[in-house]
This record gives sequence, C-alpha cells and structure tokens, in this order.
Amino acid sequence: MAGDTGPRMHCGQGPPAPSGGLLATGVCSAAALHTLGPSGAVSADLQIPRNDMAARKKTSKTVKRSAAKTRVAARKRATPLYFLSLRIKDIRCFGAEQLLNLSDGKGRPAPWTIILGNNGVGKTTLLQCLALCEPQTMDPFVEERIGAFSRVAVELPRRIGLRRGAWAMLAAGFHKGALDSHDGDTKSFRVDWDPASNVKRLSGVMFRKDEEHFACHGYGATRRMGAGALSGKVSSRNESLFQEDVPLRNAEEWLLQADYAASKAPARAKFAKANRDRIVQVLLDLLPDIDDIIFVAPGPRVPVARVEFKTPYGFVGMRDLSLGYRTLIAWMVDLASRLFERYPGSANPLAEPAVVLVDEIDLHLHPAWQRRLMSYLREHFPRAQFIVTAHSPLVVQSAVDANIVVLRKEGDHVVIDNNPTSVQGWRVDQILTSDLFELSSARSPQLESLLQERTQLLSKARLSASDKAKVKELDAQIGFLPTGETRNEREALEIIQRFAQRVQKEGQ
Repeated sequence: MAGDTGPRMHCGQGPPAPSGGLLATGVCSAAALHTLGPSGAVSADLQIPRNDMAARKKTSKTVKRSAAKTRVAARKRATPLYFLSLRIKDIRCFGAEQLLNLSDGKGRPAPWTIILGNNGVGKTTLLQCLALCEPQTMDPFVEERIGAFSRVAVELPRRIGLRRGAWAMLAAGFHKGALDSHDGDTKSFRVDWDPASNVKRLSGVMFRKDEEHFACHGYGATRRMGAGALSGKVSSRNESLFQEDVPLRNAEEWLLQADYAASKAPARAKFAKANRDRIVQVLLDLLPDIDDIIFVAPGPRVPVARVEFKTPYGFVGMRDLSLGYRTLIAWMVDLASRLFERYPGSANPLAEPAVVLVDEIDLHLHPAWQRRLMSYLREHFPRAQFIVTAHSPLVVQSAVDANIVVLRKEGDHVVIDNNPTSVQGWRVDQILTSDLFELSSARSPQLESLLQERTQLLSKARLSASDKAKVKELDAQIGFLPTGETRNEREALEIIQRFAQRVQKEGQ
C-alpha cells in the first residue's frame, strides 16, 4: 500500500520514531512480545519508516563497530557471575523441592563441583537445568517488561520435561563477584509452571549488561568434533548438552586459522600468536605422550594444510589420534575459541571468568589422565567454575577441595545428597566402597563369591571333614591376595609369602 510506513505494530510507551531518524528507544511491553513456536525465541515488531532505511544502511557499519567496542568495554567493567545453587521441583526424576549446592560452604562459589551417581539418576538433567538458567541480560530500561519471557521459562518444559500433573519449579542462585571473593553480592531468580494452564511465573531479578556478565559453556557426553567449515552454522555454547549429534567446532580448522592469523600483519600477529601458543600449550599439558604440535602447509606429503602431533611413533594427523585424544582436543579448543571471542581485549582470555558444564568428564580417558585433568584445568582456567559429572573414583580422589554431590534413587524419585562422606586421602578401593559409589567390594565378583563362601564355612562352630576339604579347595582357588598399595610392596610381600611357605614345608 502506497504511503505505508512499515511494520504492523508499534510497541513502546513513546510515540513512533520521527521521520529521518532511527527508532532508538525500542521499549516494548510484554503484550507486544510473542514467542516463536518451539524455538522459544522472543520478538517484537518495531516501527522503522521506509525513508529511514537509507540512513540505516549508511550507518550500519559504524553502529556495528561502535557496538563491538561498547561490548568489549562493558565486559571489562562488568562483574562476573557464578552459580551458588540450583533449586528444582518436579522436573524429570526429581520430586519434591530440592537444592543442589554449588558453593564451597563459605558463601563462595565452589571452583569445582563433581556430581556422582548411577546411570539414570538425573546427572545430565541437572547440567541441562543449569545451562537453561543462564541469566537473561538486557538493557536496564527493558528488563522489567520482558522478564516474563525469560529463556528458561520458555525452553525448560520443551527441552527437559516436567512431571505430569504437578507444579514445577526451577530457581538459581548466583554469586556476583570474583570466584574467591567473600564479599560478593547474591542474586537469584525463580520460574514456576502450572501444568494445567502452562502458566509461567517469574520472580527474582534480571541482569544488566552494563553491570554483570555470565559466560556458561556446556559440553555433552559425546563431545564430537565438527568437520565442517568454521564459517558455517555454529552451535550454541550449550547445545551439545541437549542433542548428542550436535558437533563442536572444527578444532583443526580453528587451530589452522589461529596459526594463519599469527603470521599476518605485525600489529595483530603478536596478539594472535599469543592466543595460538596458549591453546597449543594447554593441549601439550593435557595430552599424554604428545611432545609437539606443528602446522603443516600443503605440499607433496600432505595435499591440504593440517595440524600434526608428535607422538612416540612419529608425527600423526589429528584424525589419526585415538578417540580419547580427539574428544579432549574437541572441547578444549571449542572452549578456548569461545573465550577468545568473548574476551577479545584480554591479555589472557583463558584466565577470564566462565562457567563450564561437562557431562562425564572422565569419558574416554585413561586413569592417568583422569587423575591429573583437574589440576591442569585449574592451572589454565583459573577463574572458571567447573560443574561436572563423573563415574570415576580417580576423579574424586584428585578433587582435593572440590564440592562433591551424590544423586541416589529413593523410591520413585532421586535425592540430591550435598553432604556425602569425605574421602580426602582415601585409596581408590576405599572410595569405591564408600557411600559415593556404594560398591560392596573392590574385588572382582568371582573372587568376592569365593571369599563369601569361605567366610560362611569358617563361621561354623564345627567344621566337618567335607567342610575342611572345601576350605582347602577354596584357598587354592583364591590363592595369594596382594595387600600392598604399590608394585614394590606387592613384590616384597610375595617374596615373604614364598619364603614362609618354604619354611613351613621344610619344617614338616
């Protein structure tokens, strides 16, 4: 229609923008907002007269550059946010309202939280809930108007699922301040769902772009490395927690691009080289038996550029590494690349604040890797809060001051135990038989069965001839059980055992 000035609806408390200028206010009431189907996105129609479009195009580049500078400056000023707690009610296997403690017991966020529990008790669900609790940051003048459309309010019922016929609730507590700060502020928000009418109520506070920032990065159990170009569609920071087939960034291409950037104009090369060297050093520290990482240009030996790793057997390409190596490289490079993007002006982006969620962090890792992974991650990401799930007692053993949480089935629901037995200084076999893992024995099931049978026979008041014969048979089957903790101790005990047997035989 001739003379039509554009969109169907103007939303805001002020008048439409005047001709010749851009609509700068963009203040929208909740009534003018609408969700876009299953994506959970929120949109608003804003009025922009057609005669303003030319001016908009001319200024778009300037606006983008200005906005980028503003974001960088805001992040330098902003105070980091970390998780302190998560409260849930009637979400999947969790029944009545429960608390997941994410603090160190002294009012500060725990740098490391390890969530343990059997398969199917909701460990991944808790990580997904945390990922959806990422604060909805916005400009101060619109925060009160679109708070009801918080991402978590829209997406949690769709992506996780609520218990049928019950009011569901999700609430998160945040620490505003440094990871090791005692005097940080606390913030929280809460969302409730009515299953009958699908009504959502949001309470608490929202978060301002100019005051706080929150970078949450989630990694599912698969952590599959992408194979496509980096210029293609990039998954969100937490998407692999919800969909197993979502790949992470193409680590090899990212490393090659980082190496290329390091060879460009001197003004930018120094900064790019520092970032490239940082992630290379992280990989060298984390990956056992990798002595060097090189960038190979196309030539007679390799048709396309690639990254090669020096192993005891020579240099090999990334695709020829084992699954354990590739999985660790995939999420390390993905995390590092996102931190480089989020903190472009930082002297060391890896040392900036972040929250990292990792499902089954011990997956595909040799026991030696499991024991040292935490210490290396602490060293290279000193201001990151890690919240992970695990099945390995070696991860727990190496977690000297971590916050340990155990999930247990009780009837038709799962209970969150925030205060399990402390196992600091315990052996792995002792940890396995503690209430963290609840194994009856650290020995093999076959040997345990023989030992139980022997114990039952010896507990009799009198042993018959057949009982004595059976005990002797069991002793032969069981053999010598090593008790030493190290190889040297076991060898020494074996020598003593053989000597004792020889003395006994000679004495007869």
